Amino acid sequence: MTLRTSNGSSRVDFSTRSDELVTRAVLKLRYAYSPSLIPSQSQIRVLLNGELMSVLPVTKENAGRMLSQDLVLDPRFITGFNQLTLEFIGHYGNECEDPRHTSLWADISGTSVLELSTIPLALKPDLASLPAPFFDDHDRAILKLPHVFAAKPSFETLAAAGITASWFGKLAAWRGSRFPAYLDAMPKGHVVAFATNAERPAFLSELPEFKGAGLSIMTNPADGISKVLLVSGRDASDLKMAATSLVLGKSVMSGVNVNIAQSTLAAPRKAYDAPNWVRLDRPMKFGELVESVQQLEVSGHESSPIRINFRVPPDLFPWHGQSVPVDLKYRYTAPIRSGESRLVMGINDEFVQGFNLRSSGEGGSSGKSLLPFLDQKGLMAERSDAQIPAYKLGARNQMQYAFTFTYHGEGVCRDTQVENARAMIDPDSTIDFSGLPHYTELPNLGYFVQTGFPFSKYADLAQTTVVMPQQASAFDIETMLTLLGRLGESTGYPATRVTVTGAQDEAAFKDRDLILIGASPNQTLLDKWGAQLPAVISGPNRRISQPVHGVSFLYDWLGFGTKPNTEVATQENIQGTGALAALLGFQSPVTPGRSVVAVTAVQDKGLLQVLDVLADEGLARTMAGSTVFIRGGKPESILVGPTYSVGEIPLWMRGGYWLSQHPRIATMLTVVGAILLVYLLWRILKLIIRRRTLPGT
Repeated sequence: MTLRTSNGSSRVDFSTRSDELVTRAVLKLRYAYSPSLIPSQSQIRVLLNGELMSVLPVTKENAGRMLSQDLVLDPRFITGFNQLTLEFIGHYGNECEDPRHTSLWADISGTSVLELSTIPLALKPDLASLPAPFFDDHDRAILKLPHVFAAKPSFETLAAAGITASWFGKLAAWRGSRFPAYLDAMPKGHVVAFATNAERPAFLSELPEFKGAGLSIMTNPADGISKVLLVSGRDASDLKMAATSLVLGKSVMSGVNVNIAQSTLAAPRKAYDAPNWVRLDRPMKFGELVESVQQLEVSGHESSPIRINFRVPPDLFPWHGQSVPVDLKYRYTAPIRSGESRLVMGINDEFVQGFNLRSSGEGGSSGKSLLPFLDQKGLMAERSDAQIPAYKLGARNQMQYAFTFTYHGEGVCRDTQVENARAMIDPDSTIDFSGLPHYTELPNLGYFVQTGFPFSKYADLAQTTVVMPQQASAFDIETMLTLLGRLGESTGYPATRVTVTGAQDEAAFKDRDLILIGASPNQTLLDKWGAQLPAVISGPNRRISQPVHGVSFLYDWLGFGTKPNTEVATQENIQGTGALAALLGFQSPVTPGRSVVAVTAVQDKGLLQVLDVLADEGLARTMAGSTVFIRGGKPESILVGPTYSVGEIPLWMRGGYWLSQHPRIATMLTVVGAILLVYLLWRILKLIIRRRTLPGT
């Protein structure tokens, strides 16, 4: 944390769970400040939710040194959401100070620690509190929510659990989620349990027979204080009804238990209509991309950028030179002089365009920019057209809008700080992805890792089947639930139409995208389809291939360079006993154009290595191609084996795109075209000369 200017401040947001009470809070602060500060006029103030907790004095003898101090904070002021604010008041002179002078600084070390001591609170069982305490939006840590089953859960039971896991994954959002599976065992902490009359965990053996689909909350017998969310029914069909009612109808639930008499599944989702993705049928307003319009407002002369996150389907196909239009509307405090203050627009931390902020009374530019005017709040209002180059976009994106205002000299002193600088991006600003076709080449595991594509094309996973081993282990089930949680986070919608089956049910694979989970030989499809896999891991046997020419950065992102040749150049068959896991992507052997992603390992426990790497955002961004090997906690990506395309390019684009993929033919056609053009011009000129030389012309 860097504190600058004569009155700089910075804050840390933190939260506490609703089922915990903070009994003690200690801020272990490490900091340093400028040697040029005047001790009697400078200080650092520590505030908790607006209440002053402590004042750190500035002294000459400690200036420029790294200092450590433990500050006890009053826990009575700690609520669910909290703000710890550090305010720097600095002075280096008695008259005519420059509020941005380089001697005005204080730095807070990133090794500073806020320690909270808590005790658990016994919460009253009540479905009205859902999703708490199983998911608490006050908790900023990754969601770890165990799912408990009978010793041998059926595929239909796992499908019901997949619905709840995808919902909790959606709620966890940026925190991430993990769903450990327990078979006929009960861990401590909050859990979700699944039981039918035929499939029951041992701790539910004394309950009477279920008469229908139901949801209930009870105390966890493993610790006597945590809660169990029980999803129950006569059979697996009831479980799916109960799970669907939980994720779509929790707002009408209350009490310790509810019986679900009837549940009508929502109509199937349309392609690309995931709530977390941008609209493709019309321009998307910025106000639809943020949780509140306050996120679009800033104040101060050097405020943090306004950040707007959005996601797009990874198969959008903006071809050469295409850009995404932005209709930008913004308002700001008018600077005294023009040309000194700016708005800078960026995408994914790359510069896109800059705009000068006009002074009061100055006319607007020509073109499509509107003349600036004063709104009801006394702010200048402007509108400009901007273009985001398509090659700068990925599946997950962030627009940044940074306002900077200058200080203006007034009176005797050269610079006087003006505190009322305000700015905002209007929520009616839009970004327009409509009209772009869908087309991409697969396999690309980067799409799966970042957005769950192509499975997330339908937000309810209506065209996805998860294929499990016939006797799924706890590791297999945890992998399935965690992947479905990631898909729920990507789309913003629970997987209400996902199906789960075994390798024997091949009739269920037709016209479906498949997620294969399990280590060979338990996942028998890996052996059956071995010839079509880009790599094979089966016990001690490993088959690893390398392509003729791999993927280059330029080809991937800019469309230049040599197209990768994914044909197998080398192949090694190796035997070993060490830990190894892999993600494999390939075209479905059952239905051309459909996709398969397999999660496998030498042993089923090794599947958790894949989940560990996926949970690391930095490592996950490096995953791509058709094969990702994971060993020692690090991924290695390869694009090898056949590729296939999904989507459709408009007719007018097809010729140009085909030529871009065959540069030699394009060059030959260009040469032939140039020769024909020269010949045509020569014939025309010859005809003109002949007419001029004829008698009587």
